[in-house]
Amino acid sequence: MRLFRWQLLLAVGLPLLGCPPPPAIPDSGQEEEDGGAPDGGEADGGEEKPLVLPGEPAPFPKLGWMVGVSSDPYRDPALRPIEEGTFQYPASGMDSLGVYWRDVTPTDAGSLGTWSSSQIVWAVTYFELRSPRKFVMQADRALDVFVNGVRQPADAYGSGQMRIPLLAFQGANLVAVRGLGGRELRIRLWEVTDEVFLNQGDRTAPDFVVGEASPTYLGIALLNLTSAPLFDAVARVVESDLFEASSQSYPALPPSAVVQLGFKLQPKTGFPDAGYPVPLQLQVESPSLAASYQWNLELSTVAADAVRTRTFLSPDDSSVQKYGVLPPSSFDPSRDYALVLSLHGAGVDGPSLASAFSKKDWTYVVTPTNRRPFGFDWEEWGRMNALFSLDDAMRAFRVDPTRVYLTGHSMGGHGTWHVGLTAPGRFAVLGPSAGWSSVYSYVGEQRPAGPFAWALAHRDTLSYIQNLSRRAAYIIHGSADDNVPVREGRDMYAAALAVVGDAGVAYHEEPGAGHWWDGPASPGTDCVDWPPLFDFMKARTLDPLELDFTFISPSPAYSAKHSFLTLHSSERPDADLTVTSSRSGSIVTLSTTNVRSLEMDGQALLGRGVTSAAVNGQSYSLQAGPLFIGPKGGKGRDLHGPFNQVFHRPFCYVYPDEAVAYARFASYLSSHWAIYGNGLSCALPKSKLTSQLRASHNLIYLGVPSAELGRTDLPFQWDGQGIRMPSASADGGVAPDAGSYDDAALAFVFPEGGRLAGFFTATSGRERYLYRAVPFSSWAGKPDYLVWRIGSAQAAGFFDAEWKYDPGLGVRQ
Repeated sequence: MRLFRWQLLLAVGLPLLGCPPPPAIPDSGQEEEDGGAPDGGEADGGEEKPLVLPGEPAPFPKLGWMVGVSSDPYRDPALRPIEEGTFQYPASGMDSLGVYWRDVTPTDAGSLGTWSSSQIVWAVTYFELRSPRKFVMQADRALDVFVNGVRQPADAYGSGQMRIPLLAFQGANLVAVRGLGGRELRIRLWEVTDEVFLNQGDRTAPDFVVGEASPTYLGIALLNLTSAPLFDAVARVVESDLFEASSQSYPALPPSAVVQLGFKLQPKTGFPDAGYPVPLQLQVESPSLAASYQWNLELSTVAADAVRTRTFLSPDDSSVQKYGVLPPSSFDPSRDYALVLSLHGAGVDGPSLASAFSKKDWTYVVTPTNRRPFGFDWEEWGRMNALFSLDDAMRAFRVDPTRVYLTGHSMGGHGTWHVGLTAPGRFAVLGPSAGWSSVYSYVGEQRPAGPFAWALAHRDTLSYIQNLSRRAAYIIHGSADDNVPVREGRDMYAAALAVVGDAGVAYHEEPGAGHWWDGPASPGTDCVDWPPLFDFMKARTLDPLELDFTFISPSPAYSAKHSFLTLHSSERPDADLTVTSSRSGSIVTLSTTNVRSLEMDGQALLGRGVTSAAVNGQSYSLQAGPLFIGPKGGKGRDLHGPFNQVFHRPFCYVYPDEAVAYARFASYLSSHWAIYGNGLSCALPKSKLTSQLRASHNLIYLGVPSAELGRTDLPFQWDGQGIRMPSASADGGVAPDAGSYDDAALAFVFPEGGRLAGFFTATSGRERYLYRAVPFSSWAGKPDYLVWRIGSAQAAGFFDAEWKYDPGLGVRQ
C-alpha cells in the first residue's frame, strides 16, 4: 500500500562526502563563537537587554551550483543516497546513479533555469566560512533545502515571499535544494547578524477603515536564527500617538524555524482619511535572546465604502488569518444585509478576489483566504478558515442568517461544493463557477483504500450531495475551459438535479469561454460576478433551524453541526453518520444510522414550539438547554480522531531534551505549517513542558519513549529499539507486544487530560521516515494510527468508540 505522493518523499541528511575544496567566503565582521552554528540558548535576565533595530539583510555573494536531473523521469535516484548519508558531491556529467549534473551560474534574481516538467531537480553548492554565520534563504519552486544535514521546507509554489533560516558552520558548508521540474528554480541568500528576522514580505495585515478604531491583528513571519527555542516570547506593539501598547505571549518558538507571530493592534482613535499611512513599531522579546528587537512599518487606511481586508485569530492555531470585504452600496448601518461568501481559486488571494465583484445594495461579499493562495483545496484547514471567516464577518456586520450564500471559482468552485455540502446548514445557495467535484473526478487521482479511505471520506463530494436537499445550486462553467473540464460542471449539474429538481438548480455554460472569462453582463468579472447567479441567490432564503431534513456526515470531527443538532460520536469510524429529522406538531422525530451520541439544542426547539423529541423510538422531554443522548465517555466531537484532528486546536511539539533529530523534525513541521498554512505552532524540549501549556495546547510528542510518558493506557509501546503493536486477546481484551517493528515509524492520536494528543516516533536511525508523514496538505489525512516503512504502510486503522484497539478496524502487513 503506497502512503503518500512523491512530493513528500523527503530527505534528512547530507554529509560532505567527496567534495572538492570549497570556496572561502570573506568574513562579514560578525562575531560568533568558534566552531558550530550560532546558538540562542538561555540569555541572562539579570541585565537590561539592548534594543536592536535590524537593518536590511546583506545579499550573499553569488554561488555557483551543480544542477542535476535524472535520466529516468520517473525516478529520483539521488534521494536515497542523500537520506542514507552516502551522497557524493557531483562532478559535471553523468554520475553512477544516472543523474546528469552541470555547472549553473544563477542570474541576479537567483534563477537556475527551468528543467524538464517530469523530473525532480537537485541543486547543490558549497562554501567555506571562517566563523559561524546566519542567513535568510529564498528557495522558490523547490520542495526542501538541506544545509549541513538539516532540512527546511521550501516554497513549492514560488511566491517569492517566503524565507527560511539557514545556520552555517565554521568551515565547509553544503547546501542542497530539491526542486520541481517544469518550473523556474530560484534560490537566493542574504546574511543577517541578528538572532531573529521579521519577514515583512510575508504578512497578514488588515486595512484600517476611516473612522473606525476596532482592535484587530497583524501577523508576520518570524525566523528564529538560533539553534534553541525562544521561550516566553512576547510580541509587542509600542505605544504611540496612534496605538495603545499591547502584547501577545508565545510559550516557545521553535529553533531554527519559521512561525507566524501575531501582534494585537488597538488604535486610539479612528483614522481620518483614506490612503493615510499608519506607522507602528513592533518589538519581539524573549529571555532566550541576547537583545530585544524593534521594527518600524506602515499599514494602510481605506474609505468606509471601499474593499478592505479584515483579520482575526484562528481557533485552529491562534494564528492571524484574513479575508476581503466588499461592503454593500448605499450602506445603511440600521439594516440587516445578506452575505455572499466567495472562495478564491488556486494562486489567488482572498482580498484580491473581492475586487472582481461589483457592489450590490443588498449584500456583503466576503472573500476568505485558503490560509495561503494555494492552501488546502478548501478542505481540512482551508474549509475551517472559510467557516471561521464567515463567523467573524457575521459578528462584525449586521447579517441576516437566513440570507447567507456560498460561491467560488476554480479551486474555490470545488470549495463551494465541499464546504457547502459538509456545512449545509449555513448556506441557502451554492454557486460554483468552473468548479470540480473531487480530485478523483478532476485529475483522476486514485481513491484511497481501507482506513485511509475513511480518514479522507470528506474528499468525496458526491457522497454528500443529498445534503443539498431543500437548498439550491447555480452552476457556471465555460464550454472551452482548458483548466477544469466542462464535464465537471455538467456532471455536478446532473447530480444536483437528481436531488433538488428543476426548481432547485440552474446551469449556465458560457459558449466558447475558458477558465476565467469576462463580458458585458456585469461591472465585475462575469465568471464570478454573474448577475443571474446573484438574482438566483437574492430570491432564496434558508431556515438555519429547519426541522425536516436528512443530514449526512463523514465524521463528527469534520462535520458535526446541523440545525439544532450536534453529532458527538459514531458507532464505527468506517461509515458515514446519517440523521433524518421530521416534525409533527410539538414533536420532532429523529432516526439515526451510525450515531453513537448526539446533542440537541432544547432552547432553540422550544422557541419553535417543539416540546419533545423521539430518537430511534425513545421519547425525551425538552428543557431550555442542551439534551445529550448517548454515551459521554470515549470518543467525542473534540476527541474523536482521525490523526489530523490534533492540529485543529492550538498545538505544541514536545521532544526529548537531547534528541537533536526530533528537535529538527519539530522545526521542520513548524516551518512547513508556517509556509504552507500561514500558521503558528510551538516546540520545546520535554523538560520545559508546563501544566499551563498542557491545559492550553494539544501536545504532539516527537520521539518521547512511551515509558517516559507515565501512562499505562496507551495502545502502543515504543522506544528506539522497536514499536510494539497490540492485538485482541481471546477474552476480548488487548494483549501488548503482539507484534513488533524494529525498522519503522509510528504516528497516532489518543486523548490526554481532556485534550487530544499526537505521537510521532521512529526506531533509532530511522527518523528520516517521519518526513514521509507531514500532515499539512488536503490529501495527507491518516486514520487514528499508522505504522510505516519507506513506501508502504505496515499497520493502519482506527480505535473503537471507547478508544480501544480493535484489529477489525484496521489493516496489518
